[in-house]
Amino acid sequence: METQTATCDTSPEARETHERILEAAQKLFAEQGLDATSVRDITAAADCNVAAVNYHFGGKENLYLESFRAMLGPLRDQRLAMIGKLTEREPAPTLEEFLSTFAEGFLEPLVDESKGRRFMVFVAREILDPRLPTSVFLDEFIRPLIARAGAALDRVGVPISPEASLLCVFSLIGQLLHAVKAHHLASHADVPEAVPFELGSFIKHFVRFSAAGIRACSLDETAAPTSFTDGEIHK
Repeated sequence: METQTATCDTSPEARETHERILEAAQKLFAEQGLDATSVRDITAAADCNVAAVNYHFGGKENLYLESFRAMLGPLRDQRLAMIGKLTEREPAPTLEEFLSTFAEGFLEPLVDESKGRRFMVFVAREILDPRLPTSVFLDEFIRPLIARAGAALDRVGVPISPEASLLCVFSLIGQLLHAVKAHHLASHADVPEAVPFELGSFIKHFVRFSAAGIRACSLDETAAPTSFTDGEIHK
């Protein structure tokens, strides 16, 4: 996806229009995808003229990229700050404290029924039909989160290799993403008991289950993937 140069206008009116376009685009891209969403759809929802998309973002493709980044950045920064604050604490946190903090920081913004759901739908569309450069999600979200979480595992006193730490962090993220989907299903299913889910109970289970798994990995190290290249994991 090529990006184009957008305006540097920082007047209050320009900033307000910029945010309206961004909000409308996030909603429509999540609901309809890139191809099915026209510039006219976005500007109609944002109550501005068609030229405003080019003026503020340099085109629809760049607006798609910036829409994703505008959702991704705050979620990433919130998670990193929460983990960082915990790992700097004296005395060092326990593994269970780290896992509880990691789960709460990951889940809280995503279980929100508007922006959280929108971001999850956006990500789901990207998984099925990638339109963003691989480096965006990998370099701007996955790498920083893995690095911070891996450092936290070192800090909590569980001896674990970098290879096993990488796999454990991926497992943690997988559980939490599944929990977000389960939460949304439980909130809207005709028979919600078919998807038992309550956030507090899940976090307790997540901590108990994950702590046992991580400690098991620390006792039985095996060869594992260790690096990323162009979005792929290599041994």
